[in-house]
Amino acid sequence: MPSWNIHIAQTERLLARDGAVASLVRDRNAFLFGNVVPDIFVGYMVPGVMDPIPYRITHFAKQEPIPKPREREFWSTYVAPLAEHISATGEGDVPLVTLSAEREFLNRTHYPARYEGTDAMPEDLLVARGVAAEPDSRAVQRSVLDLVLGAWAHLLADNLWNTRVNEYLDAHGGKPSEEFRIKKQSDFDHFGRLHHLTAVPQGTPRLLAACERFPQYAIPAPYVYASIGVIHETVRTNGGASEHVPYQLLTDEFFNETFDEVLEATEDAISERLG
Repeated sequence: MPSWNIHIAQTERLLARDGAVASLVRDRNAFLFGNVVPDIFVGYMVPGVMDPIPYRITHFAKQEPIPKPREREFWSTYVAPLAEHISATGEGDVPLVTLSAEREFLNRTHYPARYEGTDAMPEDLLVARGVAAEPDSRAVQRSVLDLVLGAWAHLLADNLWNTRVNEYLDAHGGKPSEEFRIKKQSDFDHFGRLHHLTAVPQGTPRLLAACERFPQYAIPAPYVYASIGVIHETVRTNGGASEHVPYQLLTDEFFNETFDEVLEATEDAISERLG
């Protein structure tokens, strides 16, 4: 499956385009965070997860060597009902929250020294430029939808990447194995490092409230902060390499074509299903 640097790179690209995703998403901070949500509780990406949730649940996928998440099932179960409710109640009519605006909020993950010995974020950091520390329910509800859309986009991306890897393997007479897994993950890591990343979600009161209301399972604040810490380190170390070592299994053509395919498929699905 693609690593977080690839998920973040695709999310940045989608939000920067003049397309269906950028037009629909109102809380870009929540959408960006949502793009890593399915991996938070699987037990190997985020430190401190004591009770992992099975991959088959977090990703709507069978336990197999190259799993393919059932993104349409996730969409029908979570995205469609939320979108219908928001459309019917008018709760989607909230101001656009950009990633740059969210950076007004500092958080404990990036500045841990300021939180030593405290259980709550200082009030002065919860309010910026007159924005209330307690977001209104209408804004949070909209953020929940954008969070869920981000999680769905992650599943769609995993489905397409893994489908194309499976097809590549079949075409070249290979089969899943430990050696194959190691080579594949190495190739994905090197491809991911070609992207210059800048977007880090912020642990704002609005994001925390949306994560508590994530409909598949609640995401408590400590896991939000821990996940942001992993994202921050991913972005910090992903400056956009100018070249990569030779791939062990896949090719430049494979990566470039599949990366673009995921972007187009995400735009098309959003447009067709919510347009």
